Amino acid sequence: MTKIIGKCHSDHLMRACSGASFIPIICFCFLLFWQPANAATGLPFAKPLRFGVDKSVELTVELTRHRYYYLDLVFYFQDDEQRAVAKKIVGEPTPVCKALNDCGVTPSFLVTIKSADKTVLTEEKTPGGHYAFGSNQYYRHILIAPLRPGTYTITVQVTQSPDELTRIPAGVELSTDARTLDIGK
Repeated sequence: MTKIIGKCHSDHLMRACSGASFIPIICFCFLLFWQPANAATGLPFAKPLRFGVDKSVELTVELTRHRYYYLDLVFYFQDDEQRAVAKKIVGEPTPVCKALNDCGVTPSFLVTIKSADKTVLTEEKTPGGHYAFGSNQYYRHILIAPLRPGTYTITVQVTQSPDELTRIPAGVELSTDARTLDIGK
């Protein structure tokens, strides 16, 4: 039996016409999410950092967007025991850690960001507290930097490393917030 609905005159065409109405929605969703995901090649980008062993960590990244990028120190844990050690090391959340006098164990870093042969930034940082956590890691900002599209080499040199940090796996991670617009837009 054939029904006449709009321009669809057969069962086969009716199925095709009803599915075609979703194509604009799918295209819109694709365009909405495509641009932010293309902020940089392979972000977040992380490298392990072994306190007491590594003197520095170097990241080379190609950025495609003019955004704020976050250079973080990440402490990893796998079970409740390691979580307790990590929590003691990171201390309280960054906004309140100084007031509570509990910013955790604070290493110091010399961060250098280069683009080609030009040094974009050199800064000594001593981060404390934590700003985020996940099911198996705590995050501590080392640096937030506005960077333009290009290839960058970021060197994070450990200048001061308390012995407690050798007990837990750590890493350095570069990321951005894909939900934000580019700088200047």
